[in-house]
Amino acid sequence: MQILPRMRYLTRRVNRPPADCHQGVMAAASRRLSRSNAYRGTLYVDNMMTKWQVGRLVMCFLMTSLSSAWATSNDTSGNDGPSLEETVTFIKDTWDACATMHSDLQLMVAKDGSRWHMDRMAKVDVTIMSPSFLKIVTRLNERRKLSGIFSLQSPAEIIQEFDLSALSPSVSPEREGENIFGVRLRCARGACVTEWLASLAIPGKPMHELKTGKVAVTSLEELVYEDRAPKDKPGGKKGEAYIPVCDMATLESLSKAFNHAIIKAGGKKPLF
Repeated sequence: MQILPRMRYLTRRVNRPPADCHQGVMAAASRRLSRSNAYRGTLYVDNMMTKWQVGRLVMCFLMTSLSSAWATSNDTSGNDGPSLEETVTFIKDTWDACATMHSDLQLMVAKDGSRWHMDRMAKVDVTIMSPSFLKIVTRLNERRKLSGIFSLQSPAEIIQEFDLSALSPSVSPEREGENIFGVRLRCARGACVTEWLASLAIPGKPMHELKTGKVAVTSLEELVYEDRAPKDKPGGKKGEAYIPVCDMATLESLSKAFNHAIIKAGGKKPLF
């Protein structure tokens, strides 16, 4: 009789845990859930902070890059040299200052080793047709002395017209002998230079005497057209233009000016 209550107690203890055990389990589960939520919350906040910081870093980088690019652009636009109009006017004024060029007799050596002397007279007039379009009129006489007696002479007037935008910015300064200078301009593609040529003569003097050097040209202004003016004849297309220059300093200056003007006008280098 004393055993039954004890067994009922034991059975109740085994099959039905006390209420505080359930509360403890629930409390433990609640704590785990709280810690889990806290962890997930912290992770979520950390992710949000990371994304915000990355976004802010990217925005700062973009703003810095744009500011630098804008500053560079402004600096470039302010320091890219004279305008096209100013440069073309400089080219014209420089040749005006050259006036009549006279090289005197210069020793010339050909590629085959042959030698001769040349005396060149030239006068260049530049007309600005538009900001990028030039007309170059050159009066030229080259007297080539091949021996002590025999010589050749060919006075002529050459008109060359071209648009700077069609030229290559690779300008070639050239020097022959000690005192013969010239600048060579080349087309970026095809033949972009229109050229007219007319022979010149001395009034009252036979042409054969002029061309063989028996009659010397002492002034380019005294020369007249042999038959017709240059533009009375059809012009020809050429891939380059050669223009005489008065001295080395002017040659270097004009070469730089042409390079700048051609780039300003939109000229490009040849493809090949």
